[in-house]
Amino acid sequence: MAGDLPIQKTKTMLLPKPYISVSQINLWYSDRQKYINRYFLNLPEEPSIYMDFGKQFATSTETFIKDGIIDDNLPHFYLDKIRPMKGLEAEKEISLSINDIQVKGFIDAWDVHNNRVIDFKTSGKPWTMDTLKTSLQMKVYCLAMFVNGDQIPECQINWLGTRKIKNGLEFTGESYELNHTFEMDELLKAIVLIEQTCKEISKTYTSFLHSHN
Repeated sequence: MAGDLPIQKTKTMLLPKPYISVSQINLWYSDRQKYINRYFLNLPEEPSIYMDFGKQFATSTETFIKDGIIDDNLPHFYLDKIRPMKGLEAEKEISLSINDIQVKGFIDAWDVHNNRVIDFKTSGKPWTMDTLKTSLQMKVYCLAMFVNGDQIPECQINWLGTRKIKNGLEFTGESYELNHTFEMDELLKAIVLIEQTCKEISKTYTSFLHSHN
């Protein structure tokens, strides 16, 4: 019944969560049914070796940046590159309000002294400058930190290559950095996309609720 379903109402929209995230938006456009299953119906997320591997690495980088602890999931070939990041603000939560829409997320590392947003990516497909320049996630992170500062932050992707093996994934040993600073019009377009997406989700979710009355 609709009364048992999560309902989060803004001034103009009904949404299944009290906030929107970039991962929600990406899922909405990549797999509409999977989005409905996860956020409308609250069905459990299917296991993924890629997600699990990425989460393990994220935990390892956070532990090192915060406490300087090197665990087994942090590859030795990457230690020299991550050492300068020790002491930065890891897993910094962001909260951005866009016309009554709450946008939330976590930045892997925030370098306040250099006004830089840092994010780690593990994947088999390499990140390129085009991937970075079209990344909604990085635009949102930079927008959130720009609101709190005077200049648009630089964003940095730290990419580490992975490959599939019999029992899961492993690092290839390849890694590099990509750096970019967005223009204001790019950030404004990201705001428009978020608003449009929330309107689409709200329209679909409202119909969903009516159909379950």
